[in-house]
Amino acid sequence: MTYADIIKGLERERELVEELNAHLQKELDLIASGDVQVLEESMPAKQRIIKNIASNRKKADMPSHDPSPEDAKRMRKLQQELVRSWKKASGLNEISKQMVTQRLTDIDGAVQSFFGGLKERYSRDGRKSAISLHTIKTGA
Repeated sequence: MTYADIIKGLERERELVEELNAHLQKELDLIASGDVQVLEESMPAKQRIIKNIASNRKKADMPSHDPSPEDAKRMRKLQQELVRSWKKASGLNEISKQMVTQRLTDIDGAVQSFFGGLKERYSRDGRKSAISLHTIKTGA
């Protein structure tokens, strides 16, 4: 493998990470709008991007000789761009996790108050009853 191949691999990874960032931004918009169905349908595309990044990285083997100054400069620049892109992706992913966690916490609170209301019933004589009074008609 030559340094030109390594540079092409880094450029390809940069494109894929930019695609991932765009996908994560779209994911945040879907979470904010509450469109769970579209969010769920977008997950295979996200997994495909991540798999492509992983397969792109597997191909990289360093040559035994040193790179030319131009190749070294280009590789450093691409690596710096990749670091920035990965930090952005990481930040977007953290925001996404926080939003989903907050939404699940809100749902849990709503469900708990609903179930709490079911447990606190009053009996016919006005006392609190621990069980819900439901009559089941069996016909017997």
